Amino acid sequence: MKVIFILLAMLSFCFSQVSGLALYGLGERIGEADVSSIGLGDGTFFSGNKHGISLSSPSSLWKSSLTRFSIHSGINYLRLPSYSKQFQHNLTHFSISFPVGKQKVFGFGLKPYYRINTMEINEDDFQYVGADVSTTSLPIAYQKNYQLDGGISGLFFQYSMKLNTNLSFGFQYSFLFGNQTIDETRYTYDIQIDSTLSDEMILEEFILEDNLYYIYEGSEEITLIQNSNNFSSSKLMFEGRYAIDKHEFALRVAINGDMIIKSTDMQNTLNTIYYHNYESTNSKKISDIAIGYHNKISKRLGMIIETQINYPVNISEKVVLFETEAPHENSIHFGIYNKFVNPKYAFWNNLNLRSGIYFKELEFPENEYIDYGFTLGFGLEYLANTQTFDLAIRAGKKESVILKNQYEDYISLHLSIITGEKWFMKRRRK
Repeated sequence: MKVIFILLAMLSFCFSQVSGLALYGLGERIGEADVSSIGLGDGTFFSGNKHGISLSSPSSLWKSSLTRFSIHSGINYLRLPSYSKQFQHNLTHFSISFPVGKQKVFGFGLKPYYRINTMEINEDDFQYVGADVSTTSLPIAYQKNYQLDGGISGLFFQYSMKLNTNLSFGFQYSFLFGNQTIDETRYTYDIQIDSTLSDEMILEEFILEDNLYYIYEGSEEITLIQNSNNFSSSKLMFEGRYAIDKHEFALRVAINGDMIIKSTDMQNTLNTIYYHNYESTNSKKISDIAIGYHNKISKRLGMIIETQINYPVNISEKVVLFETEAPHENSIHFGIYNKFVNPKYAFWNNLNLRSGIYFKELEFPENEYIDYGFTLGFGLEYLANTQTFDLAIRAGKKESVILKNQYEDYISLHLSIITGEKWFMKRRRK
């Protein structure tokens, strides 16, 4: 238990998720993620552990009568040829669940739903405005730098129960909240173009009709712009599960509630500050649909396959990052696991090995991009299967939406600790 309380203390200063260059919509969609399920092709329904419990699947929580504490952490690495390397280490999930009846479980927790990491984007090239458009009647060069941070997190409540021998049910209700900011620093210069070299500051040079020209920097003006959005919404998830013999099926439907967004735009030019406050409400919408199948090939060996459809959040173009709407995501996930059971009474009980592959299609209004990769997982259940340590590695390649004809190579390492206690279990009196 000491380890759990130490990790809980870390929540006060570290709770986010890497997103790479998902500079669209509200950032990277974190979704439902359990470390054991990540090892099975980045899925959500199944885990390949002794009880078959996945923390990202409410319809499976009833399978344990223990009070369970869980905490997840992620180490993420992203590499892109024309962009600096990204490295993050963050906590990504915390939850508690406990029995409230026979094969009935209630739980709650906290995790991110959409996230962009704190990052800086500096434009190397200048953009130009002609004298016929410029307000100063002179040609202008300008350059922008951005700093981004924030996202949406959720406080969620779960309920899980077994209806009969074959059917089980679960639902999850989440309060979504968070802030997201984009700080823009814009450098504007009046410029002069001349073919004669001088001692003035040169911004750029170019060749026109075999003649070399220089662009000289004139007066400079710095404008600070901050766009801040406060989000408030909800999400309701329904999940059902049907099991028979060696086969198990799962179905999920989730709906996002009305999204209330309070926005503030601030502009500071030559110490003159302008504010613009406005509020918008966007109607509820289906969030995601998922179907999963689990085949228990033997007592130790099994395979899973899942397909997911994720819809973008219903928000206006003014709020989304860089006026780029989030994509419609279609994905398929395949995984296989093997459990090694220790027949002797010992410290460890089960050793679970997992692997898988996944393929995602990101559909934007004008283009489609792909994201694919493979996963490896390792799980150790010990102390009479009451404690679990899970590790998963996800490595993949994603077409960059921001930088055309380039790919983002990423590797992420996910760790989780789950501890079970017999606090709410009823004991018979002798």
